[in-house]
Amino acid sequence: LLQIFYPNTPLHDGAAILSGTKIVAASCVLPLSASGSLLRTPERQMGLRHRAALGLSEVSDALALVVSEETGAISIATNGRILSHLTAERVENILLAIYEPFQKKTLRQRLFSRHRRTAIEEL
Repeated sequence: LLQIFYPNTPLHDGAAILSGTKIVAASCVLPLSASGSLLRTPERQMGLRHRAALGLSEVSDALALVVSEETGAISIATNGRILSHLTAERVENILLAIYEPFQKKTLRQRLFSRHRRTAIEEL
């Protein structure tokens, strides 16, 4: 995954998709957000990576973690919303709030849980 951060490497452009602790795909093209919400935010400088992360979160239940190529700022997109300029500690807290409770639940509970949505809304 470190190649994502180095220009002119095969993984630099495109998304990496993780499932659990495994990389299941790389150099993926994601759907772009059509909502235009990034144009109405103070962070109007957000580019294609952020539009793709937001677009993915609009059409799926995926959580997208974005690192800005220009600034190194970290953002998370989920449920059609994007949280920007997050510290590493805040990212860790968000991910733990969303995914840690799932480890203690049965598959049936995880499939029908609303915890993921409410955890991000509370943050």
